[in-house]
Amino acid sequence: MASRTPHSIRPRPDVWAGAAAGLAGGAYLAAAPLLGGPVGMPGEAVRYLLLTGLLLAGAVGHVLRRRGRATGTIGAARRAAAVCLLAGAAPLPGSPMVFAGLLVAAAVLAGGSLALYRPGYAWHAACFAGAAAGGGATVLLAQRPQVVCAVGCGLAALLLAPAGLRSAAPDDGRDTHAALSGWTVAAVGAAVFGTLFAGQSLVVFRWELLGGAGARPFAWAASAAAVLTCGLALAGGRPGAGAGARTALFAAGLTAAVAACAGAARVWQFTLALGLVLTCGAAAVVGPGRRGPRDTGHAVAGVLGGAAAVTAVVLSGGLLSGPDSLAAIGLVPAVAAACALIRGGRRTAATDPAGPAADPPGAATAVDGAGAVRGVGTAGGVGAGGSAGRSGSAGPAPLHVRGLGVRTAGAPPVRRLGLTVEAGEITYLTDTLPGRRAGAVLAVLGGLRRADAGSWWLRGHDVSRVAERGRWDLRMSAYVDPSDPARAGALPQGHPAASVTDAVAAATAHLGPERAAVLTAGARTAFPFLAAKGAEDCAVLGPDERCVLGLAQALIVRPALLLLDLTGPGCGPLAADPAVTAVLRRIADGGTAVLVAAPAGQAVTTPRPLLLPVSGGTRAARLRRNGKATS
Repeated sequence: MASRTPHSIRPRPDVWAGAAAGLAGGAYLAAAPLLGGPVGMPGEAVRYLLLTGLLLAGAVGHVLRRRGRATGTIGAARRAAAVCLLAGAAPLPGSPMVFAGLLVAAAVLAGGSLALYRPGYAWHAACFAGAAAGGGATVLLAQRPQVVCAVGCGLAALLLAPAGLRSAAPDDGRDTHAALSGWTVAAVGAAVFGTLFAGQSLVVFRWELLGGAGARPFAWAASAAAVLTCGLALAGGRPGAGAGARTALFAAGLTAAVAACAGAARVWQFTLALGLVLTCGAAAVVGPGRRGPRDTGHAVAGVLGGAAAVTAVVLSGGLLSGPDSLAAIGLVPAVAAACALIRGGRRTAATDPAGPAADPPGAATAVDGAGAVRGVGTAGGVGAGGSAGRSGSAGPAPLHVRGLGVRTAGAPPVRRLGLTVEAGEITYLTDTLPGRRAGAVLAVLGGLRRADAGSWWLRGHDVSRVAERGRWDLRMSAYVDPSDPARAGALPQGHPAASVTDAVAAATAHLGPERAAVLTAGARTAFPFLAAKGAEDCAVLGPDERCVLGLAQALIVRPALLLLDLTGPGCGPLAADPAVTAVLRRIADGGTAVLVAAPAGQAVTTPRPLLLPVSGGTRAARLRRNGKATS
């Protein structure tokens, strides 16, 4: 217990990042109506400029995420620090052009720092505490709002230092809970951001609270939200099976709290209702799971939903004379959560109740004794053997690709490719054009090269910034290219393993000595050439032997995704080899999703072949004609 105390009392970097976001955002939100004089523009123009920044940040974050260019936590923290410095310096010169230019530049950078968001109680509590500090500083220094923004953003940049030095989410890979849909998060963001933006009009036009008095309700509401969020964290603990129902409950509470804000007759009623809005909004997002790789998607959806709601508030103008627009926005999260709950119930009812129960997290990466390897058969005639059973998974699909774009030399680029490979499924990717376009797609998915557009996830995790070695160590994916003599089977490029024996030993490195010895013996029994050529260099193996070596390693490691590129020279016969097909079936039966790139024009006997999209034009027609002439 004593050894865990220092780690438990050390503040996490993500908590510091949440406090920084709340401090900078709270200072600008509370001081926005007061900045008109110091920057030389009307106060309403300042608020609309903040709305423009919100739209820009969400749009840039959406584009970066779709194109797979979103940075990790460390890069996002450094961008966020630059955002704070630009935003803090914007009001100091007193020039409206400088103010607007620096805020727009900060908003563009903020789109790349949305990865700092974490849908957890601790992050939201720290954010609310920072917002309360920013609002309190505005109350004390209402005559100098530009100083409040500069000091608040400067302190926020300092708070981001821990997150800029080390990762804020080291346990992302263990998140197994279902993620919220983007529409639900956008609805929650719409209610929260719309209420915050409209609240400034309410305190001015309904109660005529000007200067520091107008910022006081926001400071008290953020303080109450921080306390209530901490209480929910202590009382609720980690969400479990009823997370969807709790999300709908908090979404309904958010709707009621927004309605209470719209109908508040006293300042204290508005303050309490606004605190409940913030608390219910945070709890509705926290409900389905812990910190995870979809945090950037949550942040983008919430910001875009909030920007849409604020835009609706601005265009309607109904809030200045009545609460109709705010009440309408408040209905959105309850409706979205109810629809998500109904859709989830229908999906569960459609599932076979007599099917196998889901294995615990991590079961798909374990090898159940030597039978999983020995049952495959021999290298000369690999049989299906017994059934290892598919390891069911309640999480997302092992591979989900959306809008992928890949350029290849001498061939039309692959554009807008979308596919999903489920656990235990074998999918063949084929092409009608000569060349290795399908292999280039697998190289992108395996981390060997960068994509031109699109995004893809492995078990719900955005791994576009994870190197091939990291994916192999985490047993997320394995890439096999039998035509490349520099690769030792499924091992990452540049692995020091030279001989066949070393390559097999590297696949069992994550296991204990006894388990590794059992699996090594089973692999040598199933594939005799592993023992016959154990001392030989992997570079002298033929394509068929390198292919079987990689498949044997995949049988041992059981990655979430296996990528087999058979588009290289000498690999064509392997795509139609029944022995290779049987080994792939054995790997898929263990719960691994298998994606195979077949040579152009290769006949594929699979129930689900996928054909790469080809854009029209004379170049594609010429390549088709040349390919037929040479075949």
